[in-house]
Amino acid sequence: MATSLVACTSIMAQNIDKPKAISSTYDRSSLTCLYMKFPGENHATEIASKFPQIAFSDKYYNNNLQNLIIEAPYSRTNTEIVPEEAIKDYLTKQKLAKSIISEWYNRKEDGTMSMDLIFERGMFNATDAEYIKAQTTKRGNALLQDYGNRLIQRSYILVFDYANVKTMSEAKVTDQHGWQATVTAYLYKIDFNEEIQAALYDCWIYPEDSPEVKAEKLQKFEQLEIPIEFVAKTTHSLSASQANPNTQLGKLTKQKSDDELLMELVQSGYDETLYYLEKKYEDFMVKATIYKVKPIQVKIGKKEGLKCDHRYFVYEYVFDEKTNSIKPVYRGVIRATSKIADNRQVATGEMPSSTFYQTAGRKLQTGYLVRQQNDIGIEILAGYEMGEIGGPYGRLDFRLGRFIGLRAFFIYLEGGGQQKEYEYYYPSYSWSTTEDVTFLRYGVGLAQGLMLTRNTELRPYIGIGLESASSDEIDNADKGNLSTMYLKFGGNLAINVRHNIQLTGGISYYALIGNAGNKNNSDLGIKWDEIFQDRKGLSGLVGLKIMF
Repeated sequence: MATSLVACTSIMAQNIDKPKAISSTYDRSSLTCLYMKFPGENHATEIASKFPQIAFSDKYYNNNLQNLIIEAPYSRTNTEIVPEEAIKDYLTKQKLAKSIISEWYNRKEDGTMSMDLIFERGMFNATDAEYIKAQTTKRGNALLQDYGNRLIQRSYILVFDYANVKTMSEAKVTDQHGWQATVTAYLYKIDFNEEIQAALYDCWIYPEDSPEVKAEKLQKFEQLEIPIEFVAKTTHSLSASQANPNTQLGKLTKQKSDDELLMELVQSGYDETLYYLEKKYEDFMVKATIYKVKPIQVKIGKKEGLKCDHRYFVYEYVFDEKTNSIKPVYRGVIRATSKIADNRQVATGEMPSSTFYQTAGRKLQTGYLVRQQNDIGIEILAGYEMGEIGGPYGRLDFRLGRFIGLRAFFIYLEGGGQQKEYEYYYPSYSWSTTEDVTFLRYGVGLAQGLMLTRNTELRPYIGIGLESASSDEIDNADKGNLSTMYLKFGGNLAINVRHNIQLTGGISYYALIGNAGNKNNSDLGIKWDEIFQDRKGLSGLVGLKIMF
């Protein structure tokens, strides 16, 4: 992959905790994105040139202003500064919130405003259910247009800070080219409450207004203050790089220019920031209902920024006799397939739907609420392998669906160890001995998840790895370990304990690749299972997996 993302993520936020009650409604939020440039900082000019080229998500109304670049209102060397407060003060002094609200109302230089954009967005925001309901009223589509008024209260400002930007050469990485950086983003919400909205309407200029009245309303608008509030801060480590063309891996990869990789870095900073905000912040979580089952279909898609393997929790609303109220009860987990509907259109009652597959829970029914619940996409398996090759075992699986569009597709890293007694033959010195040998192995591979039932998954995989052996005799003879490459293939069967915890069992086969080698000689001319008799073949696995 040309772009790799390091899952070192921290979230610090105000009012960002999971809600006690789950809202059943979803309205599109709007975003104004800004790049905060520190003049003179390494590669700041290059980042500034790429930022306006970001492919902004279809999930949000685009409230970007003409200028997306702001100059940092503080210095990194000033340790007494609280960045989120300094940025807030700067945005307030620049009256950015007023500029954004002016965009909503199509305010012109002469102070005139209109509701056209608000009505347009209200229509676009409406679901099929709202459209059908509106047609049963006298107002019809006018009712949908009015929904736009509630969307203004979901106006956000997102300020990006790309720091520690380095080329791989500057980062002392010799076998790759590209970039690495840390992106910190600051999220603010415009506090457009009813009182401020009423004050704005007092500034509305009508054609019949006299020049004196118009001047008075213009003056009122100049005095109007629209506050913003800090919501959240996220930080991510990023890299966009490739193996150099003169390396073995680089020869197999279509090379990209450093300029292209820089654009990928900037884009990934935007994409990952939103993905993790959507994981934590209620306003950014999509809610809808199951439209069909067998297969599961929901009327959301590209309009809501849906991507393959995005995770949604499913709830049924149940009457609680103790509280005499209806509450949502968890029923399962679903993920999007690659069949994502292009629903970027105004509702007509016949919007297309996207297809999902279930990964946990009970049998689902139409009408159940689905709520976006992004995960990191990392699974940790700890277990024990049994066989000629065995011992404690660990594995990390990384879900790739949202990056490559293949559902339940993983790249994994594995490692294991074992201490076992062997009567073995040491080729360099033509002698044999019996003693405990310590084996360490690690590998990488690809896996594909297959849901057998709602709570059972089979995951076939294939990978390649290296095993090393060390003991007192080996270390004394060669001052280094023996090692060999192996090919491993098999499958793991996982059963849900909870939606994110699984009991796992599996069978794999270790097949040796090439001869054994040592520190001084890459090929000893003898196979691994001839030195350590029968060390290959089938292994069983039992373990516990936790998904994040």
